[in-house]
Amino acid sequence: MIRTIFALCFVFAVASARITPVCQCSDSNSVGAITNFNIEPCDSDRCVFKPNTKVTITGELITNSTAENPIMFVEVESGRMFIEYPSLSENACKYIACPLKADAPNPFKIELVTLDWLPPMDTIMQLSIIESKWSNDDDSLACIEIEIDIDIIAA
Repeated sequence: MIRTIFALCFVFAVASARITPVCQCSDSNSVGAITNFNIEPCDSDRCVFKPNTKVTITGELITNSTAENPIMFVEVESGRMFIEYPSLSENACKYIACPLKADAPNPFKIELVTLDWLPPMDTIMQLSIIESKWSNDDDSLACIEIEIDIDIIAA
């Protein structure tokens, strides 16, 4: 009986572990990649962000850089332009161990509360990491886009 319960728990854990599908930013010349990207809670390929909900974003940055002070941007597309996600620090070292390790996984974890003022829409969230404040967009360590849905405010 105990073995059966353990086996069912294991199967459920494996089945519920999922990697959120992402794609490389269309206008990025990134020298690295973000792998094992995941958003919790998210139970479909296109995550639904409900207002005022705690969301945890995890993944691994792999790059050939050993950046001391990388900068991170999390943005949401609204009306053909990207707006920076408020309340998140640009200092990537708050979410990832610095300095970065070259050619090795650099795990990161970002926790945020979803916005309650965006209108319901299908949109794109963009996560980009650059070498430093003085870098330009061409010096991107990694940039990914995630398709998300912004849900309506519950009545």
